[in-house]
Amino acid sequence: MEEIAIFRIFSSFPLLGLLIPDVSSLFIFPVRQISVTHLYVEGFLLLTVIICTIGIWYHQKQERGNNMQVTAGT
Repeated sequence: MEEIAIFRIFSSFPLLGLLIPDVSSLFIFPVRQISVTHLYVEGFLLLTVIICTIGIWYHQKQERGNNMQVTAGT
């Protein structure tokens, strides 16, 4: 669980590192297009962050359900 959270944090760093310059260049030069490789990498990193977030949410939901069953059983 902790490894997933750490992986999510470290995959969001390059995502922000690519998004910030791309968005700022679009504000300065609206005609200029973003590189296709940047779009693929940003999409993949965003997908990994979403998958890790869903995994963490699911794991926490299971832990809460197990704690409720243990509490109700005593």
